[in-house]
Amino acid sequence: MSTLRDAMSHAALGWVKPELDETLRQVRNEVEYYAEDPSDASRMRICAGHLHQVQGTLRMVELYAPAMVAEELEQLANAIGSGQASDRDEACATLMRGSVLLPDYLERLQNVHRDIPIVLLPLLNDIRAARGAAGINESGLFLSLIHIS
Repeated sequence: MSTLRDAMSHAALGWVKPELDETLRQVRNEVEYYAEDPSDASRMRICAGHLHQVQGTLRMVELYAPAMVAEELEQLANAIGSGQASDRDEACATLMRGSVLLPDYLERLQNVHRDIPIVLLPLLNDIRAARGAAGINESGLFLSLIHIS
């Protein structure tokens, strides 16, 4: 049954991946604009909105680990925009890195590789650290994914 579910998720990802790629490109643009003018907090609100859209789409196609990354990125964008990130430049760099690595991971899934959530754990913890949240361990990751699905 898991193989059928994976195949369905991969097929659905094929339908939404171009839009996800475009939305994540817009996220990167907003981070760049914000880095040029940090006084414009609206850029981070726009960025968070795009990431919320990515998260919802990934949940819809039942790709919960990548959706969790998008959720953490959204929270980071909100923290940056509200001035809660202690090191704004590092937080922006982490946001940018996440918005680059997420499409790469989705590309891997689209090429019929298995969704291996543990691969995303270091990125998740980097994102969490950038906004001052505690990291999670492997069991915490899997508990979160069970709760989501």
